[in-house]
Amino acid sequence: MIDENLPWPEKHRPKTLERVVGNHETIQSLKNWIESWISKIPNRRAALLIGPPGIGKTASIGAMANDLDMELVEFNSSDKRNKDNIETLVWRAASQQTLDGRPRLILLDEVDGLSGTSDRGGVGAILKVIKDTVHPIVMTANDPSSPRLKDLMKVCQVFSFELIQNSDIEKILKHILLENNVEVSNEVLNEIVEGSGGDLRAAISDLESQVRSGLTSVVIESVIRDSKRGDEETLRHLFASASSKAARKALSESELNHDSLVLWLEENLHLHLMTPNELDDGFEQLSLADLTLGRIMVNQNWKLLAYVYDFLSMGVAMSRSETPFKRVKYSQPSWPLLVWQGERKRDKQADVISSLSEVTRVSKRRVRQTHLDSIREILKINPKSLADFASWLNVDKSSLALKSGR
Repeated sequence: MIDENLPWPEKHRPKTLERVVGNHETIQSLKNWIESWISKIPNRRAALLIGPPGIGKTASIGAMANDLDMELVEFNSSDKRNKDNIETLVWRAASQQTLDGRPRLILLDEVDGLSGTSDRGGVGAILKVIKDTVHPIVMTANDPSSPRLKDLMKVCQVFSFELIQNSDIEKILKHILLENNVEVSNEVLNEIVEGSGGDLRAAISDLESQVRSGLTSVVIESVIRDSKRGDEETLRHLFASASSKAARKALSESELNHDSLVLWLEENLHLHLMTPNELDDGFEQLSLADLTLGRIMVNQNWKLLAYVYDFLSMGVAMSRSETPFKRVKYSQPSWPLLVWQGERKRDKQADVISSLSEVTRVSKRRVRQTHLDSIREILKINPKSLADFASWLNVDKSSLALKSGR
């Protein structure tokens, strides 16, 4: 029986693969890999599902376990996943048979969240468990560029999950409204769908907030998401946009400023605009943005900046008229960002602060006030830990050593 007090993303989590939308080919390939365990243990004993939050990675595993009548043993990001716990609890689940004889499916959620502190040694312990497992192990991760995934990718079958299409999100939201016997206007529904950026879980949460507010025709302020996105996530959401409104929103939620956006788009635009007409249209919009920025700098007429963002958002995104959207690996601008952003980018401490803010999920201001000083003190006491901190933060050792007084 479903608990009516559950948050809607949990209440309406799919119980069968028939209710899962998007990524059908990827999910079928994953199912084939899991079913291959029936005949023999495959060469790669673990799978790694990579993709942004809210697109059905964890939900697919739960639904698949139900469909295949498997015992699901889940270790999520709220569990302590340090070396000792992984070598005992996870290893025990992976190496022992089930009491009722059913096959077991082990899920390790958000392994890119393993840190260098409470989860120290976690990746190494997982690698040992993978070698000994007699059951399929599935892991999820949001950030394909995380240094903590490098060793896992070498031994895992990797499955990439894409953003959910707006049409699929709308279908699920309408079904949820029907199940709850409530209604919202088409305008509200469209606003939630377009504002989701392909994140189905976020869309369901927003729909729940809208319904609980008692408003059916006006979008409440809390539904408008204000999370800030980094460089690669910005480009992914921009090129996945199916409307000019969604494209504008992708840039409004980005940490990148207009100068950086021009450089990132110039470097990566060809990965999504692959036909001659698309490339011609896309670079024309990029050129107009660059030209407008030049006029702003000459005349200091910052009112024109709104046009720059129009060229960079709906201008570029709507140029993709033929090439299907796909997940790609973006390259950093070949023109150094420091040329555009001056001393702020030349300061190596800024790189350390930015990385530390990302891995700890706190603001850069708080990192500067608390975390950075703690690392400096640790490095003073134990200089040999420099390599560990540099690897954890994915920065050069010289960058960290410079600010640690070494």
